[in-house]
Amino acid sequence: MRRKSLWLAMLGLLSASFCSHAQDVLDIPRTEHAPRLEDYIGKIPANAGAEVKDFRQNKPGDGVPSTLETRAYLSYDDHNLYVVFVCKDDPKQVRARIARRDAVFGDDGVQLMLDTYHDKQRAFVFTVNPYGAQMDSRYTEGPGYDFNFDTQWVSDGQITHDGYVTMMQIPFKSLRFERGSKQDWGIAVNRIVPRTNEFVYWPYITERKEGFVAQFATARIDDDLRPGRNIQVIPHMTYRDAQTLGVDSAGRPDMRGHRRSELGVDAKFVIKDSIAVDLTVNPDFGEVETDEPQVIVNERYEQNILEKRPFFLENSGIFTSPVSMFYSRRIVNPQYGARVSGRLGRWAVGGLLMDDEYAGATVGGDDAGKTGKIGIARVQRDIGQQSNLGVFLSDRSVGDQYNRVFSVDSRMKLNDSWSLNAQAAHSNSEEAEGYKRDGRLFFLQAIRGGRNFNFDGQYFDASKDFEAELAYLPRVDIRQLYQKSSYLKQFPEAPWLISMGPTLTAQYTVDQGNDVQDWSVEPGFVVNGLLQTKFEGNLIRNYETFAGKDFYMSGFTIGASTEWWRWLTAEAKITVRDKINYTPAAGLEPFMGDQRLAIIKLTISPFAQLRIDQSFIWDELRTQHSLAGQDSDSRVFSTTQSRTKIKYQFSRFWAAHVIFDYRALDSNQNLFAIPRGKKLVTDLLVSYSPNPGTAFYLGYTDQQENLRINENPNIVVPTRGLDMHTGKQLFMKFSYLFNF
Repeated sequence: MRRKSLWLAMLGLLSASFCSHAQDVLDIPRTEHAPRLEDYIGKIPANAGAEVKDFRQNKPGDGVPSTLETRAYLSYDDHNLYVVFVCKDDPKQVRARIARRDAVFGDDGVQLMLDTYHDKQRAFVFTVNPYGAQMDSRYTEGPGYDFNFDTQWVSDGQITHDGYVTMMQIPFKSLRFERGSKQDWGIAVNRIVPRTNEFVYWPYITERKEGFVAQFATARIDDDLRPGRNIQVIPHMTYRDAQTLGVDSAGRPDMRGHRRSELGVDAKFVIKDSIAVDLTVNPDFGEVETDEPQVIVNERYEQNILEKRPFFLENSGIFTSPVSMFYSRRIVNPQYGARVSGRLGRWAVGGLLMDDEYAGATVGGDDAGKTGKIGIARVQRDIGQQSNLGVFLSDRSVGDQYNRVFSVDSRMKLNDSWSLNAQAAHSNSEEAEGYKRDGRLFFLQAIRGGRNFNFDGQYFDASKDFEAELAYLPRVDIRQLYQKSSYLKQFPEAPWLISMGPTLTAQYTVDQGNDVQDWSVEPGFVVNGLLQTKFEGNLIRNYETFAGKDFYMSGFTIGASTEWWRWLTAEAKITVRDKINYTPAAGLEPFMGDQRLAIIKLTISPFAQLRIDQSFIWDELRTQHSLAGQDSDSRVFSTTQSRTKIKYQFSRFWAAHVIFDYRALDSNQNLFAIPRGKKLVTDLLVSYSPNPGTAFYLGYTDQQENLRINENPNIVVPTRGLDMHTGKQLFMKFSYLFNF
């Protein structure tokens, strides 16, 4: 009897396991007619496609059913995959803006995720907000989301009396997959509800496991799909009429006018349905707005500036490794370029060839002024279900001088919670007058992902002579230990509180001679609530040696952010701490001062078409004791950065904006080496962009500074106000996508 009961129990477990697996296989049917958005408003048409329902929370609850009803309907024809989402909600509570492409952060929305190679490591991600504004990205286990990815697809959306309905039409030629008599892809669909912090998925995806894509269901299309031809040609033209401060033939300061027209072309060809070849001549590297402000005054190490240039953005993740050896901002002024990227089975490949006319300004000797030649290659092989091994090579040559880097890296999935990243690199350089250098780099990282306890531990080791001219590496000649951990207790039954708990960030650095360079310990506490509300605070205890002196420092940071109101997103951070003056005035040694730093960011959307972004940074350093004839608590410097962007979106494709970017440094020349300065840049722009390749920009930029031209002697002198327009520019950009 007991044996019979045991067999029945085992049969029940197998049956439950089979049923669970069966529910996670989605058979997508063929449709004779492309779905129309209006057919899903208030009703569901016959032959709507494969229905997905029973969404479950990933956040804030783990596996808890969604609080709002969501259904998705999937179908396909010869050319496209279609997904329609029907989302129930109170329309007065829906958060959405009429936005340009890739500007839907903070909105309600839905997502489709496709692992078209079913390798459980990477996926295409398509996002639509309730007005149909779209965003696309790629997700890779380890690095995470790459929002630089762009492809061609169609979306639409409408807010209804009981929620909203959206539609996606994704051409197969915009995807990458292997041909076959049928397609088995990994798939996940999800909905984002910002006001309740809900991320709900089908199938059920939990944070208790470290892998994300591995938890996808299987989507089956029982047909011989073909991606089709994908040839894109984008000619582009830029016209500029500018006046800038310069010098005349006699070396006297003068406002100089110049006009310039530039023509170029970008092209893309897809080989064997999966390898993309990108070519560019006179690449379109013009940017149409100023960079976001950062704290850059009195910083010891170089700051990382985000890339905005189109040629470097698409598929940039293919060159990513645990310690990235390619920082595209190092390429300043190219005239031509070619790139190859894609997948062949379990292999991912990438290559880049490009020139850089600016490279000659970074070297000395007989090669100064020559054009640089740049080559990059990367190959990555998937191992098992969620591990990989990669190889990276780069070469930057200017005349007879060169810098070459060879790197090997790996991501290893150890179990459901732990993964390991490792990398080893070697550099070989020859500089002016035949001086040669060889260096090496090692990196090891252990990551634990989970719902409560998260850990990131790193070891970084770079020799003094390691040189990667195409990488972003602020420091070499160090061995460094770093860890960041947190334990967040969940409160699923609380009315407002989602999670809270302690955090700890610590770092310890020595040079290759084992002399301590710095250490820091920052314990903290974080509270997460509904409506994306967050409070956090950190104590700061750190040590640093600089210019032969030892500095022991302390302080604290507190911050808060919220999206409590539909029309306002707010974030604030205040830091009070000891900080070194890294650039003292001539004759002074570096000294420690009191830093006061405040960062405020606001996004105001009073209605769907208007968005106002305001960033403000105030940074001040004051003396801790009398110095150089200055009293204690004297100001060393203070900086103010304010960036206001007002944007009106006439439609998803037409928009206009104005940006006021103000930056000022008020320094005490007895204590600080950088002189005072003020700058105000005003940008006016009208834009039309129906897809990633077609765009029209008409803009005007005006730059004012605290300068004037003195008559006798004829020199530029500083003033107190913004007295001089040092740069004016009227520009027009036009590009058009030809898709074959």
